Amino acid sequence: MNINFAVRRFAAHLWASPNSVLGLAGGILMLAFGGRLHIVQGVAECHGGLLGRAFSSLPHPYCFAAITFGHVILGCDQQQLDAARRHEHVHVRQYERWGPFLLPAYALSSLWQLLNGRRIYRDNAFERAAYAVDRDCPGP
Repeated sequence: MNINFAVRRFAAHLWASPNSVLGLAGGILMLAFGGRLHIVQGVAECHGGLLGRAFSSLPHPYCFAAITFGHVILGCDQQQLDAARRHEHVHVRQYERWGPFLLPAYALSSLWQLLNGRRIYRDNAFERAAYAVDRDCPGP
């Protein structure tokens, strides 16, 4: 492995780590309530159990198939994680670029869409980028 590549990967993980800690807290809760954990392409994916079922049963627009926090993806179940993986990995790369500023930037993008009469989720700049990479990803 190239040392420069290893240093860049470490820096990206460190930069995204405040968000990954949030994801790990959610993942630990999922595991405590019967969820499962898999490492896929260097990202922790937690799914299923009581919390996974609860996520999928939320009313629209609050339900989701998967959500990403840093290098952790929380999903309803394995099938939905598989379907959303490419989309969610775009968000992982966004966390690597934006680090601790991603969540505030995401919220501001949604607010901007709302103030301009657009959809706060689907027209969010971060979501548009993820859906552009994975047109097959199921969305709301």
